[in-house]
Parts: sequence; structure tokens; C-alpha cells
Amino acid sequence: MLVDYHIHTPLCAHAEGEPAEYVERAIALGIAEIGFCEHSPWKIQRPGEKLAPDDEEFAQLVRTVASLQHRYGETPSGPIRVRLSIEMDYVPDRLDRVRDYLDKYPWDYLVGSIHHLDQWGIDHPDYVAEYERRDIAKLYEEYFATVGDLAETGLFDVVGHVDVIKKFGYRPACDLRPLYRHMASVFRRADVVVELNTSGRDKEAGEFYPAPSFMAALAAEKVPFTLGSDAHHPNEVGRHFAEARAMLLDLGVGEIVAFEKRRRRFVPL
Repeated sequence: MLVDYHIHTPLCAHAEGEPAEYVERAIALGIAEIGFCEHSPWKIQRPGEKLAPDDEEFAQLVRTVASLQHRYGETPSGPIRVRLSIEMDYVPDRLDRVRDYLDKYPWDYLVGSIHHLDQWGIDHPDYVAEYERRDIAKLYEEYFATVGDLAETGLFDVVGHVDVIKKFGYRPACDLRPLYRHMASVFRRADVVVELNTSGRDKEAGEFYPAPSFMAALAAEKVPFTLGSDAHHPNEVGRHFAEARAMLLDLGVGEIVAFEKRRRRFVPL
């Protein structure tokens, strides 16, 4: 059974296609569950930027997802479940906004992600030059310390695109496996699920989030996985899932996590 739990919509202003088109694509691919996981309204945005819906727009999305849940509860090609989620930006001084949203809507799962360190958009193409001014080894330490903080809040069900810091191909010269093992133990203690986000394959990083050796560390620590394409266009739904599934199976991971009303269940790959 496959799920795609990281789907965006045009409300973030950098995605295309109607929500129903994403669902139709998932049905065509035989995906059993699809989760709309739009950026949170408190995402850091510079003046003039539009990177996330505001509160009113998010309420509109929740209504749209409810309509899709009713419409696609059963389909001619088999059942598909439409899940409601949110990609909650982890911004330490905005955790009050996270808490305000915890019970605001009938979430199926909550994804915590990092897109900024301080005010720097680490995954935004307009700000790539900042990497050239940074000590990459120290940057990785700072980033993963923040990811650890995210996990340890206990607020999130899933850690999204866990090593997105590599998106533009910047990696330290040092061996990252000790760091990966440390993070795997952090996630295990925090009892969070890690998203295998397949979008990294199509970025300069050239590989999934997390990296293969990171995946191995997580599997060794028995940290559970779920799947997400980070689709910003219907054609990206389920991208590279056959490869992702094969990689998990090769690591001895035969199950992934599915969610309903923030309760996890393990389903076979």
C-alpha cells in the first residue's frame, strides 16, 4: 500500500493544478491515500513574497479537502482516502501559532518542517548565494540541532524533508554518518515518523530526503517512515515511489505509516 502525504495546492502561490487533479493522478497511480499538506500561514515571508496561504485561505483549503473526502471516498477504480494535513513551519518564536492550530481543524497528521534558519530561506532559490558565505559543516550542525528541537517538541507527527539543507548540493566534506546516527536516536526517542520525501531526486541534491546513508541509520534505529512526493503539480504525485519503495525494502523496512485523525497505523509496502 502506498500513500502520498505531501501534496501542495495553488494556495501556496508556487504550485499548479486543482486539488481534484492531484487526487485523480493518485487514483491513476494506484495510491491508496493522498494527503494535502499545505504550508502554514506563519511561514516566514519577506515583504512582497507569497509562499503560503493566510488563515482565511487555509480555512478555504480545509473546506475543499472535506469536499474531496466526500467526493472520492469511493471511486470506480477502488477506494482512495483523502487526508487533511498541514506542513507546519518550525519557527521557534512562533510556536504559539502552532499550538493555536493543533485543535483548529480535524487533522489526520501534522508535518513539521524547516524552511528557514533565522530569517534565511534555506530552500529558496533566491537565497542560494548565502551558502557561499557559510561554513557548511557548522551550518549542518545548526540545521540538524534545529531539526532535533522540532522533533522534541512533541507537537508533530512527521518530520518533513529531514535533510533539505542539502537541496542545492551543498554538503560538508566530513563523514555525515555519525550525525545521521545521532539524529536517528533523537527521532526514535521523540517517537516521530520521518517522511521519505522523493522530491529531492529532482533538485540539485540528486537524491531523496533523507540521504541513503541517513535512511539506513533510521532503519537501523527502527524509526518509522511515511511517503511524500512534495508535489506542486499533479504530474509530481507519487514521483519516484517505485524506487523509494525498493530502497525501503532493501533496508528491511516492509511497512510505512498511514494516519487517520492523528492515529498511526502500519501498512505493508
